[in-house]
Amino acid sequence: MSTKATIAYGKTFHFYHEVLDDNCVYLELEQVEFEASCNRVMVPIPVHIWEVIRQYPGIDLSWADQSDAEILDHVSQSVDDRIRDYAAADPDKKGWVSLCGGLVFGQADAPREEQIQQGVAHYQRLREHQQQVKAAIAELQQAQRNSA
Repeated sequence: MSTKATIAYGKTFHFYHEVLDDNCVYLELEQVEFEASCNRVMVPIPVHIWEVIRQYPGIDLSWADQSDAEILDHVSQSVDDRIRDYAAADPDKKGWVSLCGGLVFGQADAPREEQIQQGVAHYQRLREHQQQVKAAIAELQQAQRNSA
């Protein structure tokens, strides 16, 4: 099973995320020469590939500006939907339903408050990470403006 989530793809390039890696995006280029030395790699990116990949955001930052109340509302609704789906599932499908969302909320048959607590903690960590990314982007953009 591949762990690559494609953002853009072409005959000689692949721009993607690695599943569960929110810190980087990856660009594979074929048929391109590069220069490498200690702590430095220079890869020329063909302009037509650059024009394609620059249209795509590198990361979803939709949680960066969410309040605690908005996170709680989202998590509560998601947990309620999940509990309802689990209760309505055929006995042979309950394991699958419980697995869906398990990394975020825990087991679907766990108490509602426990799932909400785990979900809120997950989305607060996600928000913090996205806020750090936004701050790093703003810092780089400011440095670019200052150097111009």
